[in-house]
Amino acid sequence: QMRKGISLHWLMLPALVAYGLLVEPSSGDRALPCIWKLFFGVACPGCGLSRADALLVRGDLRAALELNWLIVPVWLLAVKSFADRVVNALSQRR
Repeated sequence: QMRKGISLHWLMLPALVAYGLLVEPSSGDRALPCIWKLFFGVACPGCGLSRADALLVRGDLRAALELNWLIVPVWLLAVKSFADRVVNALSQRR
């Protein structure tokens, strides 16, 4: 039986796409600030993910990987999660 409502699994991929379109890849304008860097003054492993996402959404995989390679597992997780939900929803309809 399928649960009603929208879960995080449905929202992860569309959120990545929307956020990537919102952020300016060259400057990082409109990106959320890094809390770690604000508190400790040093970059965290996730720094650059916003701009990497923006580059990936725009089709520049090489530049995204150069900025922060962690964008690949983030996107793979989002795509897998979304695909799993689609398959699950389709199988529940039968």
